[in-house]
Amino acid sequence: MIFLVTIVLANFTACGNSKNVSVYFDEQIPQHAFAANDIETALKTKGYNVHIKDLSLLDNSRGNKIIIALSNNSEAAALLHAHGVDTLPEMGKQAYALRTTKKGGLTYWVFGGDINGAMYGGLQIAENISFNDFKDTYNEEDSPFLRNRGIKFNIPLDKDSPTYFYGNHGTANKLAIQHVWDIDFWKTWFDEMARHRYNALSLWSPHPFTSMLNMEDEYPGIAINGVVGFDIDGNEMQVNDLTIDEKIAFWQEVMKYGRSRGFDIYFMNWNVFLSSAEGKHGLTFSTENEKTKEYLKKSMINFLETYPDLKGFGITVGERMGKLNYKEREEWAWDTFGKGMMEYAMENPERDLGFIHRQHDGNIDHILEHFAQLNDLPNVLFELSCKYSEAHAHSTVTPSRWHRTGMEDGLGKYGITSWLTIRNDDFYFLHWAEPQFLRDYIGGFPDKEFVSGYYIGSDGWVFSKEFTSINPSFENNDALSIQRTWFMQKLWGRISYNPAISDEFFKKHLALRFPEVSVDKFYEAWSNASGAVRRSNEQVTGKWQFDNDFWIEMWTGDTWHGGRNRHFTVEDTKEATPFAGSHLCSLYNTATNDCGDKTPAWENVEMIEKLAYNALDILATLDAGSDTELQLTLKDITAQAYLGLYSAYKYRTVMYDLQDKKEDATESMGKAFCYWRNYTDIMNELYMPVDMQRNKTFSCWHAYDDDVLAEYHKLGGEGFPECSSN
Repeated sequence: MIFLVTIVLANFTACGNSKNVSVYFDEQIPQHAFAANDIETALKTKGYNVHIKDLSLLDNSRGNKIIIALSNNSEAAALLHAHGVDTLPEMGKQAYALRTTKKGGLTYWVFGGDINGAMYGGLQIAENISFNDFKDTYNEEDSPFLRNRGIKFNIPLDKDSPTYFYGNHGTANKLAIQHVWDIDFWKTWFDEMARHRYNALSLWSPHPFTSMLNMEDEYPGIAINGVVGFDIDGNEMQVNDLTIDEKIAFWQEVMKYGRSRGFDIYFMNWNVFLSSAEGKHGLTFSTENEKTKEYLKKSMINFLETYPDLKGFGITVGERMGKLNYKEREEWAWDTFGKGMMEYAMENPERDLGFIHRQHDGNIDHILEHFAQLNDLPNVLFELSCKYSEAHAHSTVTPSRWHRTGMEDGLGKYGITSWLTIRNDDFYFLHWAEPQFLRDYIGGFPDKEFVSGYYIGSDGWVFSKEFTSINPSFENNDALSIQRTWFMQKLWGRISYNPAISDEFFKKHLALRFPEVSVDKFYEAWSNASGAVRRSNEQVTGKWQFDNDFWIEMWTGDTWHGGRNRHFTVEDTKEATPFAGSHLCSLYNTATNDCGDKTPAWENVEMIEKLAYNALDILATLDAGSDTELQLTLKDITAQAYLGLYSAYKYRTVMYDLQDKKEDATESMGKAFCYWRNYTDIMNELYMPVDMQRNKTFSCWHAYDDDVLAEYHKLGGEGFPECSSN
């Protein structure tokens, strides 16, 4: 009997049915400890007993195991071979391979081409366990489609060191000051974004130095001690009393933590801004001021010395640089930041650095003429950056700026690569998610011979902590913006790591988070509603290409072209053109039958309607039950569908009016008004009105209802149009 029981227990363990699992990893590698912690959480959620062990203790003992190791770990590879797996594929940086064996117990093997690759593999195992329990077999590899997958984060450091415009415009920008000085904010941010496979963070500040450097010996009085920010009502408030040295220690901790989650961190600036240094010690924003040049050169050197975990620095020419021509701008930029990094890099040849020169307002030939010495250094990767989709990433899958500006000819000429600056000044509130568009958009990036990666983010909004939600769906009001829009973040990050990732993977995440509803229906409704808004954006963001020009969530803009920031009328919309590179025909040319080989706007309008109506039909069948987050998400998706329908019927109105079909125009504008009211009703329920930085501030989501109704009356409508239940 004892013999039989022993055999049964042995088989029980060998088949992997034991509720004990040992997780082996190098405890000295924080990336692997992070992945192991997610694995432990997933296992415990499924009811397993987890035993954390250092990789040095790994042996051939029986039992269930999960092993995280580097591909060049000979001991782990030999043990894998003993379990019947002969070879592993060659793996580059950020790549990983998963293997499963069942000899002596169920074992998941994670091998990484480098430390970050093994982390991603471990995080994938944690996800797999969350989806499927600890039982399935995984024998697969993955590697990054893009080397750099980053975020553009405009960072306000103080009342006297804001994100871009002096004057601290915008509620999001004001509130972010207190959040960026919270270490828990950054730890949560890096953890969440590493899970989504992002690996680069670019922090954009006109002049970070006075908040982050101690240069008081040479420039007394320029450092900002303490931090002054704002409360929700816009009143100034003391955020902290940190000395400049304590601030340095804070940012050193932030950067070190980011490194421990696989992130390269860059600071990016505009020129010429000096923050609290302006007017002191003879420093001015004049490009002819030699003292300013010397100060900025020293700041660059000091910045690199102070922050050993900083990957690099990026610059922009053209801002506040007066009437300098291309060549003169580059001379100034080289004399300041270029020479500063060159001197530091030459004195520290063991440190690899990155220097990003934005192509914006610059000429490639002049850039490389002046920065040739920096480009020639073996420990400096000199790259450009191109504003790929202007301010509207969520528009066309084929933006043309890259090709119009001859980027590949210039990059090929000098043998360098470029980042893509991808601007999301489309959605500050709505939780957009259209997976197939992102596959097509990212898969259509220029050849990787010329592109090193991208960073996506807003210029007129800071996504720090969530403050817009009237009824937050999280357990407290301390959620990050990236946590509220978690699905959108996941889509961008995971698809840019692997554009071939399946719909089923994303559906598993939705099912895990929202088990109350049919995941197939939910996924389709969300994709369709988001697609309707995105197609609406594509139709009109040609002339309205910048964030000041047009913001679809409120249909406002045009602060640069005449300074008349307003809700756009039918007459305004007649002038709109599709995004540059789009295959759509303009509303005007469609109405006048002059589309050539372009797709008529009528077809786009019909597709917008089809997607939006289909989303609404599906949403009507979904019941969120008592799940508050799901309730709010379904309302957000419904709002997207209504915004798409408002846009579609407004476009119909424009084309009918151009064709002098007055009755049709009036009827369409009546329907547009109904859908606008449906949209603003939901938005007024979900989100707070806020002070905007680049667009017209509004005190209520119904602020332009009367303007939309006036358009209906202008076209001959009377009273209120009859609105259906939709």
